[in-house]
Amino acid sequence: MAKPLTPLLSSTVWQGLSFDWLWVYHGHVPKVQEWSPEITVPAGWFWVEKGLVKIQADGHEVCVKAGQSFFTAPGTRRQWFKAGTRLLSVGFRCQWPDGSPLHKADLNLVMSQAKTAGLREATRSLFTSVHGNQSEVTYRTGIEIFLRPFLEWCRVEAAFRLWFSVYVATLEASGVQPQPRIKAQDRKLEAWLSALFVWPLDQPLKLDQLVRDSNVSTRHLHDRLRSHLGMTAQAWLERRRLEVARQRLSTEDTAFKEIAFDLGFRHPPHFTAWFKRHTTMTPSAFRSGNWVDAA
Repeated sequence: MAKPLTPLLSSTVWQGLSFDWLWVYHGHVPKVQEWSPEITVPAGWFWVEKGLVKIQADGHEVCVKAGQSFFTAPGTRRQWFKAGTRLLSVGFRCQWPDGSPLHKADLNLVMSQAKTAGLREATRSLFTSVHGNQSEVTYRTGIEIFLRPFLEWCRVEAAFRLWFSVYVATLEASGVQPQPRIKAQDRKLEAWLSALFVWPLDQPLKLDQLVRDSNVSTRHLHDRLRSHLGMTAQAWLERRRLEVARQRLSTEDTAFKEIAFDLGFRHPPHFTAWFKRHTTMTPSAFRSGNWVDAA
């Protein structure tokens, strides 16, 4: 079967992509021999240097053995690590202007060692660019925000972009292409989605504000968003609120009441009850469980 062609788009379209580099780390995983709860993960890639990783996502379970790589789709999953597992890992976000990821549908993909030799080399080079002469960096250290002079930031940014070009080339060699951007005739939908993606999570959703200058009814907007998202806008926003809660509990030491307030909960017990209803765990149990290694 012929591989799909890479989409041909103008530089102005490609420049609309937003990048958020989250981590590069190399080391042991902190929680082993136990399935994690469902966690929210960004796009990323990891290579199993030693050990074994099991991933449950999209209704399937896969095993990633020593020497193999895993290309992570942004979304939710559960994971399990064998004792002694060591990973080389990169996490990032790359999104179209409407907030949808550049790659997703064909990810959660296991790839052999032979197919990822160039990507492993590029990742080691990226690791050195970001962390200098360190030989091992944990996930916790990898996600820390460092103060850098402007010139050093430029070099690190360039290193990530170079790494990303090898990542994309590795995917394309296996027939995985970027997700199509919304067509020109759907610019209204793109604008609505963009507004929805940045809607303040501490505020109730008001569809009438999204259509204020669109000359369409809120019912029409509701139907368009539901058709595109596969759920109502309110349900999508609730899922986004839960993803942010998981990410902040995993990567920050911020007080629960502050996270609760930022997500629209005026009383911390209400946040705790809501989080437990969706995850079966309290925020405290989720944070203390060390489910922070997103691989």
